[in-house]
Amino acid sequence: MPASQRASSHSTGAALWRATRRAARALRAVHDEQVLMWELLWQASRVPGDQAGPLAWTSSLDGPRLTGCYLPTPADASANGGP
Repeated sequence: MPASQRASSHSTGAALWRATRRAARALRAVHDEQVLMWELLWQASRVPGDQAGPLAWTSSLDGPRLTGCYLPTPADASANGGP
């Protein structure tokens, strides 16, 4: 193999390696952005459990429920002509 062919294959291999590294960096950056987006979405949709006030979210087997002292009871709703 002549020296010119060896140098050519070496430069081609180096260029492929640089392109691969650049693509890996780009994919890592996209992945990091997606992870950050999902973490922020998760944090934004969380309901604080120790919220002060008359209403609070409590855990139940059916999922989170709103409980508190200002919620109408079924007897109140039927007495007022509600649904």
